[in-house]
Amino acid sequence: MDPVTRLPITRAVPSPVERDVAEIDAAIELVRRGIATRIRLVGLMRPDGAAAVGLARAQAAGLLFAVDRGADGVESLTIGPRTDRQRVG
Repeated sequence: MDPVTRLPITRAVPSPVERDVAEIDAAIELVRRGIATRIRLVGLMRPDGAAAVGLARAQAAGLLFAVDRGADGVESLTIGPRTDRQRVG
């Protein structure tokens, strides 16, 4: 299992959606820089509210973005891998 990397949020984030978007931005940056190939974000406060912004930013960075809903209804967001990789087959 990959180690967990925590990035500090350096400014006050007033709303839950903005906090979640900040987490998505951090995940996008880690995948974009090649530090991680894929990141799954769990425990977000409003993943449904942040997903649209996250999708747009991930696509602009050339990354895949997925919303996963568990059987219990809990949502997680997955960022990565890069979309510029060629698929074999």
